[in-house]
Amino acid sequence: MEPKNILKNTIPDPFFEQSMLSGLAKKGELIGEGLSFTAIIKNVIFLLIFAFVLISYFKISASIITILVGTEILITIIAGYIKIKKIKSVYAIRTQDNAGSYRTILITSEYYELIKAIFGVVANVVSVSFVFLLFSREISNFVIQNIPLQTGLLKYFVLTFVVFRLFDFIMRLIRYNWIKNLKESDNLAQINQGYQLINKKLELIKFIPGMSVILLILFLIGIPFYIPLIFGSFMLLMTVLSIIELQRIKNITFGNKEIDASVARHTIAEYQDEQIAGSVFGIMKTATGFKDIFKPFGLSVFGSGETYYPENTLLITNCRILFIQVPITGGSKIVGKTDYVPQNFFFNRGELRQEGEEILKTNSLPQILELATNDVLYSDIKTLTLKQTQIKIEKLTGEKLSYVFMDRDIDSLKGLFQLYLKERFIVV
Repeated sequence: MEPKNILKNTIPDPFFEQSMLSGLAKKGELIGEGLSFTAIIKNVIFLLIFAFVLISYFKISASIITILVGTEILITIIAGYIKIKKIKSVYAIRTQDNAGSYRTILITSEYYELIKAIFGVVANVVSVSFVFLLFSREISNFVIQNIPLQTGLLKYFVLTFVVFRLFDFIMRLIRYNWIKNLKESDNLAQINQGYQLINKKLELIKFIPGMSVILLILFLIGIPFYIPLIFGSFMLLMTVLSIIELQRIKNITFGNKEIDASVARHTIAEYQDEQIAGSVFGIMKTATGFKDIFKPFGLSVFGSGETYYPENTLLITNCRILFIQVPITGGSKIVGKTDYVPQNFFFNRGELRQEGEEILKTNSLPQILELATNDVLYSDIKTLTLKQTQIKIEKLTGEKLSYVFMDRDIDSLKGLFQLYLKERFIVV
């Protein structure tokens, strides 16, 4: 494939009409892995500098450092090779099956991370074994600047190489098994919910032992008792908050096709002989003025929340403008760090258009009105301004609405607004 096409298939494009959230996940993974190659170079340079300091300043045997640091450099180079294999595997995943493809991307990515961890722990065990076998006496008698209290320090320093890699391997093994066992679903949001739960659980697993070690050290070094007490209270509070967040994310449900009728601004009435004349798939509400800056468009508390303006499609009828929420992945939910309304707007246009066209084809207007969150009668509009990809509506009551959209072909939209609004329609 040509470099131009590779770049096109890697960089997320908000204007791509067939985009899917699985495609976004794939591109995000490819970009992240591609950018991480610079970290490999930085890591090698850091290890070389670290080795120089240990040999020249701490006077540690050059042979020991060569084995230990050389092993770390070798692991880093192997990790770079595994990254290349990972990029090729992720790039080959097709994303037509939105939810299934997303799950495959997660499992594939974590599989290669586990492979890196295995190489790391095996290489470290071998290198440390050689060091203890060949330099056991030197390690036992090592001191820094002839300070006896530091005797044996090198032994613990060497063991940290193994402990670090072993802990990383155990975390990767647990993570891989959990992700591999993610429940299959045709709903990407449910898979992502399970994935975020895994991340939160692992964060908690890492947090508790790490903070406990620090707390123990604070007690052992004999500092005033109130400092460990404050630190322990903070640790307990953070643990409780993490558990609450875990439970709230776990309790999120995606029933009723992710439609929440409570977000409708008012009762949407039916009108006789009303017909749909046009549609815009992919809209998102924006601020209309300074006062909107202080008006929340959504709220999330401890990993669970909702967007108050989930409408994603604009329908033009012979009577009014309808704002409806086509039911797609995630709906109006905010799950952990994922806010589905803007994510769907920018990167899930393929699913939105597909579902929206199916709704228009198979449902009557009264059924479609059940998905409506707001509407504006033409008789209530003072002016409607179309500025590139933004629609601004000012009603006779003074209320203002503003939406952005992604469709590039707006000629039909201009024609319909001109037909129904006449001189009240303004193109900027």
